[in-house]
Amino acid sequence: MNIFGDKKISFEKRINSLYKDIRDCDKRKLLLDIILITGLFIFGFYVNRGIEIKGLYMDDLYMWSCYGEQSFFEYVFPIGTSTRFRPAYWLLAYLEMGIIGTHIDLFVPINIIANTLVAVLIYFFAKRLSGLRFFGFAAGIMYLSSRFSYYQIGQALGLMETEATFMALLILFLLYLYIEGKKESSRRCYNRALLVYFLLAFVHERYISLLPMFFLAAAFMIFKHKKDMPLKERLRLLLKPVIVFIIIFIIRTLAIGTAIPAGTGGTEVTDTFSLSQALSFAVSQVFYIFGVNAGPEHLNGITWTDTPVWVKVSVKMSALILAVIVFEYLLSLFIRLRGDEGDRKKLFEYLKTAALFLLFIAMCIGCSSVTIRVEMRWIYVSYGAALILCGHMVGAVIETYASEKAALCKRPLRHELFIVKLLLCLFFGAYCVIMLNADSFYRSCFPKLYFWPNQLRMNSLTEETYEKYGDSIFGRDIYILENSYEMSDFYGDTFFKTFDPKRKAEGTEVHFVDSISDIPSSKIETGNILVIEEVPEENAYRDITDEVINGES
Repeated sequence: MNIFGDKKISFEKRINSLYKDIRDCDKRKLLLDIILITGLFIFGFYVNRGIEIKGLYMDDLYMWSCYGEQSFFEYVFPIGTSTRFRPAYWLLAYLEMGIIGTHIDLFVPINIIANTLVAVLIYFFAKRLSGLRFFGFAAGIMYLSSRFSYYQIGQALGLMETEATFMALLILFLLYLYIEGKKESSRRCYNRALLVYFLLAFVHERYISLLPMFFLAAAFMIFKHKKDMPLKERLRLLLKPVIVFIIIFIIRTLAIGTAIPAGTGGTEVTDTFSLSQALSFAVSQVFYIFGVNAGPEHLNGITWTDTPVWVKVSVKMSALILAVIVFEYLLSLFIRLRGDEGDRKKLFEYLKTAALFLLFIAMCIGCSSVTIRVEMRWIYVSYGAALILCGHMVGAVIETYASEKAALCKRPLRHELFIVKLLLCLFFGAYCVIMLNADSFYRSCFPKLYFWPNQLRMNSLTEETYEKYGDSIFGRDIYILENSYEMSDFYGDTFFKTFDPKRKAEGTEVHFVDSISDIPSSKIETGNILVIEEVPEENAYRDITDEVINGES
């Protein structure tokens, strides 16, 4: 007879009950994550409502023309035929255009989904650092609502910027895990970050500038394990990024003849670089991150000088809120500094994380400041990192308060800790509400951006032709009156091919004429024409085919 039988059964029941509670808790957390991520996707589509791509323009049309006229290998690996070598993006673009086919309007929803995936990464990263789901979700919302997303959503090539932003922030996340983890378990994070860095260099070459981050992370790990890390392993850590960089250098040189990234607008960085200008651009990017449009109207929609007073006040209030969070963070560092050895060790962990983030932001700002202008899309990645850094500061404040109070009172202080978390959430929530309104205004200025009017014109041309007549436009002569929009022959030869499954638009010819009288009467008599006139005051086109054929014009 087992006299301990009842106790054994009771113990097993307790273990099973505990396991069930943990499992149910994990399920609830997973369900909450799914709900919040779904909320991010819904918000992503809501905040970008009204943005459309119905016809391709400028770089988007050129990208499509390469897709339509080149083989897979020529398109993905343009060896010797391009100033940029981005096979990691061109592969994704090739797959995207193969899926989209003639449904050009699908570029925007795909862009929204891709950009929301970046917001999901920010959600998990910020949640991990702050220890607050609310903060992670709010950071994701702020990322999606930002005015910096204009290009990622409004152009087909925006997918390239989104892919690069995701991979850059992923490198930051992996290196954070590396410096926070144990030597053995975190080594894989370092290697994965190097792999992502290698691929990122072939999505957008400016992110080659992130190389110093690996040396910083390696230095932190070497210092952390200075007593038990062999010299051979230390050298391996420092040499790995150098080897990857050299491989990137060789591949780029063999593919396009140079490893130096090209500048903006057909310029060369080596010809246009100015240290004073680069420093000025770097400062302007910092202002952009804090809500100030520190550039010309055609690049940001509205200058700071022309910005309404209420928006300026909102930006200043949001900066004040962030200053309070930064002050609380610095105070927590000071408390750790005055503490025992464990506190000072924690202080070093905080400083490591902050240094990693600040270097990342500095490198992203630096590589975006060396060319002839600053475009807001280049600041998007820095802004995303700044949101996550704010999560680190909030998490440090909460952790320090909990540690300090627990040491003083020797008892759980759940209620007090809840109040601290609530106050920090209210502070950041206030920042979000204020900046959501400001960003909403900034977004209303998108039509003043340099490419926006032309994109509206291409959308209108699509509506007045392909959307109205369908496949019957193929084989017709299309006459566009006046051409004050200065569409080139390239547009005439390529634009309508994007709607043809065969990518040829055979028999379709576009003619730019000054007036209706320039249209041959024989063409008008056949009725197999389309006549489109410009409406400059609306950045649009108007179909007048029936009027011309019926002699009403």
